[in-house]
Amino acid sequence: MNIGEFDPQLARFATIELPCSSIVDLLPLTHAPDRVARYRERMQSGDRFPPISVIRLGGRYVIADGHKRFSAYRTLGADRILVEVWPLHRWARDQWDQVVGNARKNGRILRLSVTDPPAAWRLACSTLRHWRRVATSLAWRATRSRR
Repeated sequence: MNIGEFDPQLARFATIELPCSSIVDLLPLTHAPDRVARYRERMQSGDRFPPISVIRLGGRYVIADGHKRFSAYRTLGADRILVEVWPLHRWARDQWDQVVGNARKNGRILRLSVTDPPAAWRLACSTLRHWRRVATSLAWRATRSRR
């Protein structure tokens, strides 16, 4: 496997090649195994993707964006990967955008609870599944790091 699946031209920040083993994925449990499978198939057929985005924290590289692409790439047996290194201000902006998006989604759930309760319920359940996946991933990561 070579790192050709990731195109540095699609990155906005500096890229570097790293061992896959040096990448920390805080959210290794995916909610979209079908998308991971599609990415893997596309990678095998030669499609090119933006590098996953990482931030450097305490000498480690933590995935900021690209969890599914990373999962797909790892299933191909890759040992090295091209990554885009985000500065902390870019990561902070991404986190802020997620907070704003979640606030909008929560407002939508509230509005739908009055106008379309079944739709509100579906959206609330989807949101709860997302946060359960996040919590489960973080708990798995925490217990694994203690070993």
